[in-house]
Amino acid sequence: MIGCKKTIRTAALLCAVLLMFSLVSCSKKSSAAGPAEKQKITLRIGSGHATSNPWVAVLDNFFVPEVAKRVAERTNYEIEWIKAYGASVIKLNDELEGIEAGLVDIGTTIIVFEPAKLMLQSMVYRMPFSCADPAVVTKVMKQIYKEFPEHVTEFEKYNQKLLGMGVCDPYSLYTNKEVHGLADLRGMKIGAAGANLNWINGSGAVPVNTSLNEVYQSLQTNVIQGTIQPTDSCYNLKVPEVAPYLLEANFNVLPFNSITINLDKFKSLPKEVQDILVEVGQEYETVESQYIVDIYARDVEKMKSEGVKVYTLPREEQVKWAAALPDIVNTLVTELNERGYKGTAIVSRYYELLEQNGWPRVRDWKIN
Repeated sequence: MIGCKKTIRTAALLCAVLLMFSLVSCSKKSSAAGPAEKQKITLRIGSGHATSNPWVAVLDNFFVPEVAKRVAERTNYEIEWIKAYGASVIKLNDELEGIEAGLVDIGTTIIVFEPAKLMLQSMVYRMPFSCADPAVVTKVMKQIYKEFPEHVTEFEKYNQKLLGMGVCDPYSLYTNKEVHGLADLRGMKIGAAGANLNWINGSGAVPVNTSLNEVYQSLQTNVIQGTIQPTDSCYNLKVPEVAPYLLEANFNVLPFNSITINLDKFKSLPKEVQDILVEVGQEYETVESQYIVDIYARDVEKMKSEGVKVYTLPREEQVKWAAALPDIVNTLVTELNERGYKGTAIVSRYYELLEQNGWPRVRDWKIN
């Protein structure tokens, strides 16, 4: 009986030792393994312009790090970015096609370069003297996109999902002599590009098709005597050196660039990563428009300090200029309607929303 008890005690002691060893072993294994490693997702992002341009600067300084941060904090994934800015992969004029083909996963497209494919998104180019406030244009376009979702779904035709839109800084008139009103323009050759040439027809000036990269030399050699361009681009290209008169004319702030992701790539991503991309893309719009407001104010102050004369086109002169233009807004509406869009409703609503945000119409286009 005594031997039996000894055997039981020995067995119990052995079991206790084995249990302790097992617990220690498990603890070591658990400690060695640590938290589960995050899965890496590689995203290639690119643009035709360099990061010196404001819409790309916000893409790189806000969108890229914010997506990476939120994915790391809220999911079991991490983002590895491969950056291809400055036309290193997708070229200007070919950005939409490059994203469609998957040359990059996410990229910017300059809307004005795609007047046929993105006619709906570029409509404001043909609505001059609409609004010169980037924040208001962003707010209005967000509402337009909610009420008319074809602005968003249109990108699916090109194998892309729209994540966000950026706006440009106000278009202004740079000249080599003072211009205070419509009469001062008579006979002047004014350079502009694409749809912006419509802002000059009928004004008494002579429209000359001129790209931004040609503007400095064209002004220097008197091929043109003025140009209508976004301010930050002009300042960076030193245009005020040869056109030291700036007229803030309320020509327009425009939906300028889209941020899209290749649709095949988007569908391949985990749902939580998709949601973060959409979330940050929407926030990009507000951050970018505020950045545009800030750099415009900065650029104008710098130009003033460098001797540039800055004038504001009075409201009555804006009315005269707009009244002198051909009926380009109704031409736009007709073309949109003919292509199956709700042109009349969309363009009318855009003007209504501007008015609700403090920007009354310079011209009543009597939209058909």
